[in-house]
Amino acid sequence: MTRRITGQVLFAFVLLGMNTVYASQLLAMPLPFATGEPGPAFMPVLLCGFVYLGVLKILVDEFRSPEPVPDTERALSAIPRLGIVGPLAAIALISLFVIVFFYAGYIVAAALYTFAIALFFNYEQSGSWGRSVLFAVVTSAAITAFGWLFFVKLFGLYLPMWEL
Repeated sequence: MTRRITGQVLFAFVLLGMNTVYASQLLAMPLPFATGEPGPAFMPVLLCGFVYLGVLKILVDEFRSPEPVPDTERALSAIPRLGIVGPLAAIALISLFVIVFFYAGYIVAAALYTFAIALFFNYEQSGSWGRSVLFAVVTSAAITAFGWLFFVKLFGLYLPMWEL
């Protein structure tokens, strides 16, 4: 029996390609901790590593899981036939994050982005607006605060803020 290529597998390969292009740019940067400090390449290297691990997990999960029966596949998602919309929504939200970050700063951009992405994917899974909004608020607050503490308090790198 042949294995069909799912949207998740295609998304993983696109993500793999984009991450590899991004990672190739890191070769021009000094190595993290070369001078004793994290340096500008630290976060991009960390991010690329996490993305490679994420791609590997997606591919392993997709190829290990049994071939879904169409009725079973529909029952697995609260929003049937979502297909490629999820990855496209993630790409659109990332683009918006970059734009909002430039104009409104880290806290606004990170809070809105994490809220929207958590709301979208949690609602996709559960189908419950109330639970999804609550989960998105908690996720947004935690990730925004952690990111700020990570950069500002741990490394002393000040993030852009919204200035009126």
